[in-house]
Formats: sequence, C-alpha cells, structure tokens
Amino acid sequence: MNTPVRYEYADGSANLYLLTETQLQYVPVKPEESSTGMYSGGDAKKVTLSQSQFNKVKKLLDDALDNTSIHIKDRMKTSGMITRIGSQEAQCIIKPYCGEMIAIEEALKKILDK
Repeated sequence: MNTPVRYEYADGSANLYLLTETQLQYVPVKPEESSTGMYSGGDAKKVTLSQSQFNKVKKLLDDALDNTSIHIKDRMKTSGMITRIGSQEAQCIIKPYCGEMIAIEEALKKILDK
C-alpha cells in the first residue's frame, strides 16, 4: 500500500504551506507569533489542487530536497524549510533566496492567487 505523501513548506517569514495531492493550505504567521510582534502573513487560505498543480509543486520540493548544495544546517530568518511526510520522509533547510526557494514560492503563490 502506498502511503500518501504530503509536504510542509515554511517560507522565510515562517508562513506555512501544507500540500497534499488534492489541497494547498496556507497558514500565515500572526503578529503575536512574529519576532517583531507586528508582522502578519495575511489571511489563511485553502484551495483545491489539480493533479498537474500538485505534480509541479511536488517536483520543485523534491528537487530542492535532493539538491544538497542549497541546504544549510540551521534555520535562520529568510531561509526556507521543506518537510516531506509519508513515503521517503525527508526534511531540509534551504538557503535564503536560492533559485529553488524562489521557484517554490512563486508556484505556491500562483496557485493561492487564483
């Protein structure tokens, strides 16, 4: 039996994106959770994904997980964090503003903005 894979992506501001085969959920940072006490990631949102949308984002996340040259040891502001849950579980922290991070965030925002 195949375990469904899901992903968690935390952007450089610690906003969280939860990705399953059928859904993308955005969980923003609230001011009381931010380091400044003022930052807000906006409004929470949940959208249904097509198979092609899921596959595109999955590939971006898997490629970043596989590319160890962009991984860093410790989480810092502006870095991203990817967690794959299910089959072949993995987690990494990626360098701030690397090409993979930009591509992941652009793809996620494009889906959420529709």
